[in-house]
Amino acid sequence: MARKPLAPRNPERSRRRLLAAAIRLFAARGFHGVSVDEIVASARLNKRMVYHYFGSKEAIYQAALHEVYRRIEGVEFQALDSGASPRAKLERLLRGYFDFLDANPEFTRLLLWENVEQGRHIGKAGHPLSKNPFIVRFGSTIDEGIRSGELRPDLDVAHLMVHFIGLCFIYHSNRFSLSEGLKIDLGNPNVRARGLQQVIALVFDGISRQSRK
Repeated sequence: MARKPLAPRNPERSRRRLLAAAIRLFAARGFHGVSVDEIVASARLNKRMVYHYFGSKEAIYQAALHEVYRRIEGVEFQALDSGASPRAKLERLLRGYFDFLDANPEFTRLLLWENVEQGRHIGKAGHPLSKNPFIVRFGSTIDEGIRSGELRPDLDVAHLMVHFIGLCFIYHSNRFSLSEGLKIDLGNPNVRARGLQQVIALVFDGISRQSRK
């Protein structure tokens, strides 16, 4: 009986399967808690594929970080690259962070693990994981708001970026401890929506030009 022809290989699909498995596993257990064998078993591929497409366990981990950063960077630039006013752009950015973190819990978990590692892998990953490309665009938006009179002129762009990320990130990074300590369910979309509205109010009460005494 003639053998059935083998299905044509799809290298990009195999690479995506490995990367998806790596993101899922590294987010759950961190770099040291995951083996290459587990990644390939989850992706249902041969072990040599990891080394073929990525070269090493550390390289696929860095690729996982790169991928989740690429996703959030898309949200960030989309929020600011519009014709709206600086305030509208910044509000869209805050909303974008909340939506992204809701839809991408692995981003929060990977960053928590990477901070436990004191940023060791991000430091080796180079430019793709840098905040510099976006911080330039963020700073331009702040400058635009200052020139138009919408925003106060004494804002520190780097610290403001920390504030934007921190106010949104904590709803996911500290979800369980805060839910228990404050007796509110931060996993409830309605509760997070209320939090987002307060974040927006706090931010713009603080950075608007009229707020400066």
